[in-house]
Amino acid sequence: MRRSDLAMLLAAIMLLPAASQPGTVDRLAQARDIPVEEWRDMAMGRTLTYRFNGELWAYEHYFPGTNAVVLQLYDGTCMQGTWDYHAPLYCFHWEGQTPSCFRHTRLGSEILIIETLEGQDTTMTQEMTGVGDQPVSCGPPITS
Repeated sequence: MRRSDLAMLLAAIMLLPAASQPGTVDRLAQARDIPVEEWRDMAMGRTLTYRFNGELWAYEHYFPGTNAVVLQLYDGTCMQGTWDYHAPLYCFHWEGQTPSCFRHTRLGSEILIIETLEGQDTTMTQEMTGVGDQPVSCGPPITS
């Protein structure tokens, strides 16, 4: 996938509402921010699994001892980047992309990643559904 195609895909995903059910905004308002220390303890050296509207969206690997991160999208496309934290936002700086910021939150037993634009929450929400030790495998697509 070309970078321009990837940028358009990410932009399209960001425009989709996470849920069209009534009460989504109220529900998200109840989510509690995850402190950066807790996020680091959970994520460093691990691969997190994200779902968007119940479907696999991406795997994200956090490299220990650094702020480096790699995101492998559902189609195998990978993006390299870095992340930083400015309470309450986790911001990601992907190569060739504008920064994107999110609140990492808990709502009951769920971990929700809520997109923010210009400091305001949107309804674009991902659910973090797994933490594992499997590496992210990035490279050119396999062709036959």
